[in-house]
Parts: sequence; structure tokens; C-alpha cells
Amino acid sequence: MSARAYLRSSSITNPYQIPESVSSPAEQKSPSVSRLKIAAWLLLYLYPLCLAGSFYAAWIVAWLVLGHPPRPMLDDPKSIGGVMVVVYLIPGLLLVAMPALAPLGLAASFFCPICPRGRLRWLQKTALAILYIALCAIVLLMLRADPGRVVEWWFD
Repeated sequence: MSARAYLRSSSITNPYQIPESVSSPAEQKSPSVSRLKIAAWLLLYLYPLCLAGSFYAAWIVAWLVLGHPPRPMLDDPKSIGGVMVVVYLIPGLLLVAMPALAPLGLAASFFCPICPRGRLRWLQKTALAILYIALCAIVLLMLRADPGRVVEWWFD
């Protein structure tokens, strides 16, 4: 009788054999992060870019509606009409929500849905927090410099 036949017929089992109840790592379902959770995290984390982008998006829509670039003190965004009635509100809502959304964006850097394990976790969280603070500073400096006088146009 061969050794293989003996192992199959006897009650002695191979200690290195994977039991059938345990599946291989490739067959196991990894905990996947939903796309909705990632999208919500990105919107919260990229809030400063959304704020700056909303000003410029309103300016571009006004340009399309007017047929020329909107000018401060001449083309009032509230009186343009059409789709601008809705588009004009978005930067205002984001500005009013700034006291809540800016700190939540910073907190979001510590709750990234895609997170490595071990020591890299804290390195990632620290890097995301520093990046968020830098992003806020850059966006605020850009809005203060107001290239194209877009923010001035929106506020007039």
C-alpha cells in the first residue's frame, strides 16, 4: 500500500492540508467600501474646492446666460434670471455652512474609508490632515486674491 493510499484510508490527516470549510484568501469576500461612502467622504474632504468651484461655476453660467463675462457692479447675479436663480444660491449655501463643514472636513481626514493597516494608518491620517489644512489655506488665499473678480461679482 502506498503512503498516499494509506493517508486517505486511515484517520491520520495531513496537518498542512487546508480544511474544506476554510476558503482561500482569494475566495474570501474582502470588506468592500461602498461607493456612496467614498463619495460622501470626498465631498466632505474636498469642501474647500467645492466652495471655490461653486463661485466660478456660477460665474461661468452667468457668462453663458449673458453672452459676455459678468462684470462686478454692472451684472448683478441676482437679477440675471433663468438658471442663475438656482446657481446663485449654491455658493451662498456653502458659505453659510462653512463653520460646520470646514471642521468636519478636517475630521474626515481621520476617518478615510480606504485605510491601510498597521503603522501606515497614522501616517495616512496625519498626511491627510496636513493636506486638508494646506488645501483650506490655498483656497482661502485664492478667494481673497480673487482672480477675475469673480467673488466680488458674486457679492455685489
